[in-house]
Amino acid sequence: MSLLAALVLAVASARVESVSLTTLDSRLAVRVLVSGRPGMVAVHREGDVARVSIMDTDLGLRFAGGRRFSWTPSDGFDPALLGATPAKLDRLEIVAGASEVSVLLRVPPEVSVDVRRDPHGLLLVFRTASAQAEPERVARAAPEPVVSPPAPAPAPAPAPVVPAPVVPAPVVPAPASVVPAPVPARVAPAPVVTAPVVAEAVPAATTGSVSELYPRLFPTGAHEAPREESVPLPEVIEPGQDAGVAVGPFRVRVSVDARYVDADTFVESTAVPTKDRYLEVLPRVAAAAPVGEGRFTLDYAPVFRAFATYDDVNSNSQALGARIDLPVGSRVTLRAGERFRSGVLDTRVVDPGGEYFFGLGRFRRNDADAGASIMVGPRLSVELGGARGTVRFQEKSDFLSYDTRSASAGFGYEVTPSLQAVASYVYDAVPRPGERPQAEATAHSGRLTLTGDILPLLSGEVSVGYRSQDSPNAGPGGTSYSGLTMSAALSRQIGRDSLLAVYASRSTPVSAYEENAFYVSTGLQGTLQVPLPARLQLRGGLGYQWNDYRTVASAIGKPREDRILGWYVGLRCPVWSKLYLSGAYRSEDRRSNVDTFDTNADGFYLQLEWNIFGTPPR
Repeated sequence: MSLLAALVLAVASARVESVSLTTLDSRLAVRVLVSGRPGMVAVHREGDVARVSIMDTDLGLRFAGGRRFSWTPSDGFDPALLGATPAKLDRLEIVAGASEVSVLLRVPPEVSVDVRRDPHGLLLVFRTASAQAEPERVARAAPEPVVSPPAPAPAPAPAPVVPAPVVPAPVVPAPASVVPAPVPARVAPAPVVTAPVVAEAVPAATTGSVSELYPRLFPTGAHEAPREESVPLPEVIEPGQDAGVAVGPFRVRVSVDARYVDADTFVESTAVPTKDRYLEVLPRVAAAAPVGEGRFTLDYAPVFRAFATYDDVNSNSQALGARIDLPVGSRVTLRAGERFRSGVLDTRVVDPGGEYFFGLGRFRRNDADAGASIMVGPRLSVELGGARGTVRFQEKSDFLSYDTRSASAGFGYEVTPSLQAVASYVYDAVPRPGERPQAEATAHSGRLTLTGDILPLLSGEVSVGYRSQDSPNAGPGGTSYSGLTMSAALSRQIGRDSLLAVYASRSTPVSAYEENAFYVSTGLQGTLQVPLPARLQLRGGLGYQWNDYRTVASAIGKPREDRILGWYVGLRCPVWSKLYLSGAYRSEDRRSNVDTFDTNADGFYLQLEWNIFGTPPR
């Protein structure tokens, strides 16, 4: 949840508890069960999508742990009704924004959506714009349900489908409408044919920081667990599966993956790949609980390896995180989090740019952050934050132990209910490491970040900044950097079951190579997921990375340059309910002007995924 989202939700008192299909007068409808008193409700068109926005509302406990969900109707619902005119509804999405929850309905342009309130929440009814509009009754909200409906208002004239902003009025024909009050006793007799909770959680492309997301394409010398599933597609699953199970105040999701790996590893002290075969078991647990108007989350994702030839490959990895977002009053939201990771093979945890991939040793990394968001206007906020990180090697390695510190201050602005912009100043530093004084650095940056729905069907995060860095103890040519930095993680749904994701990054990671304090790492990656016949799913990705150094390398008399090409392709198919089988081939080709670092690495992965309770992020 973004900072601005947490701030606005501090004053939200209503929650969307469930979304389900039902019928009204033999027509398909969508029931949105809402607890509390939501704000204004608006319907508007975004191409072939009708968006129903429920203001001053958050997601309820059943949706804990996610901000974007998608659902495909099950076979138990009448197919004739699902495909009938005007609805032709084959997918429904739920998106939680800064101060509202949106229900996205994929229906033809000639289909409009009527929104009706009742004591249980909202009922979304489909009709064509040319059809005769039914009389609607609109009344002020009452403390108790109204028994006798008021006299009907005159029927409005049919309106064409016009993409227009919301116009507040007592009765407004779709596609742009505002529903200020309940319609009593209108939909009480409607039989509920089925009531599945919106199921499959679809983590956006920005699940995790961009520095964590981008390196997932590259297997690195030691081959991290492949993460091409970082942006999973919506799938048909049983109602309630993704929501997990209730354990006290928590909603818990659990999965276990078992993976056979036949891949190159870099376990020696030189950049020479060694083939090995081993088994990985990856349990994942994610839990979320409401804390007042805020949210507390926990996640645990260890990796256990066995049957490898080398001890370093048989090493285990650990990842544990906790986070809380807590509104304080109506204008302030506090946040805090901490993440612990340890391992040997997961080299990009300590060096996201990929300089470190051989000469491995066991490490521990702790990252903690805290911040506050303070509303100073209807759409304007002050954003404050700070973070610190610690990397420590417990065994001899070819990389270094180091600390990081950062602080930021800026202004946030709500561009739209689902798009936030933050302009900030950032100070960060690497205190002088005792074993390597060259890595000491201080930096000042100006940064602009956009988070949310940037365009229709395009969501994610884009951050662009200008950085001025000083590293006084580095060698000649590497004592400073002034230039562009950026990070981006965007996803675009290009079809019913197809998704395109793009990641980009430009940063100055800490370096352990000769007299360099840092190197400039620039990368671009794209991933694609498309359905195939026989319920198969094709997944692939391609990425390219430039690593450029500043000081002269002793072996060649000029600065080192590395170019890394990584790609993968794989297939995934359902085996049974909650059980999936996938296989992938991955390759990394590193080309360097220092011959020592010229390497090729590839690997084959066969994986069985079992979503026991829900679907934790992979």
